[in-house]
Amino acid sequence: MPKSNNQKGKILYLERILHETGEDRTVTMQEILSELLKYGVTAERKSIYDDMEVLRSFGMDVRYRRGRPGGYYLAGQKAPEKTETESKEAVYQVAEVQDAQVAEKQEAAISGTVWKFDPGVRRKDMKTLKLLCGNSVKKEVQDYFGDFAQYKDKGAGYFTASVQVAETPQFYGWLTAMGHEVHIAKPKKAAQAYRDYLKGLAKEYKGI
Repeated sequence: MPKSNNQKGKILYLERILHETGEDRTVTMQEILSELLKYGVTAERKSIYDDMEVLRSFGMDVRYRRGRPGGYYLAGQKAPEKTETESKEAVYQVAEVQDAQVAEKQEAAISGTVWKFDPGVRRKDMKTLKLLCGNSVKKEVQDYFGDFAQYKDKGAGYFTASVQVAETPQFYGWLTAMGHEVHIAKPKKAAQAYRDYLKGLAKEYKGI
């Protein structure tokens, strides 16, 4: 799992979480992971087990209670009371972090170099394009767009694919890889934009 920016402070956040527990309140592993997520820390269960041992070595009496309710707690103390407002704020903070992570993954999918159409990623600049494709690349086109395109047989060895897509360098890269077997049929402005993109690339190699 990739390390997040706050990994160095993870054990301090864990200590803070445990100080909210006591003989009358435990915290489960899943709750610990969710609480850490509030601080922007992603962690694996094994790393939490290791951190628990470190805290014990520093004198914290961390124990685990089986059954229901079960979980980790600090022995010999009573958990501080949480107000309703604090509980709601914690839920909102977790939701905000999760939303941010989803957005980050979506942006990575948009800007990545893997030529794979992702219907879960939506952009304001998406347009409906109609592509004229040769039957020889039908498998490649269908692998790229999957069920998120409308296909129609045109006869004479061609078919059309209508799909909503952002005109990004990644899409242009896939289109270029298809060569003369895939053309932007409509709208004309999209075809012109792709032509200008190719001209711009050609200029980079002018004089070689």
